[in-house]
Amino acid sequence: MTDRTAPDRSALDTVQAQLDAFNAHDLDAFVATYAPDAVITGVAAEPVVGSAAIRAFYEPRLQNPELSCVIETTVLFGTRWVVAQEQVINAGTATETIATFDVVGGVISRASMLKA
Repeated sequence: MTDRTAPDRSALDTVQAQLDAFNAHDLDAFVATYAPDAVITGVAAEPVVGSAAIRAFYEPRLQNPELSCVIETTVLFGTRWVVAQEQVINAGTATETIATFDVVGGVISRASMLKA
């Protein structure tokens, strides 16, 4: 990861920072990769909207030491869209996921997860 500030960070660097924070179980760093009004779909029955909701949703998950994620492939569309093929691993069981990230100004504005 580079030392660039969020507004100067590329879409790929932002998604990598989000992944690094997820795998480090660093809730503050994870939430900081998202815009204050970001929307995440595909992780819960209803969209997770805004920093407070993202924090509340991910806090118990990131307390699980057996949870991690590996990005196997990424594709950049233009300068803001990242599509990632991921393996989300929980207690040794991997779930294949396709994730899309819309990165604006160095933070994720929208993310969508599709689990296999």
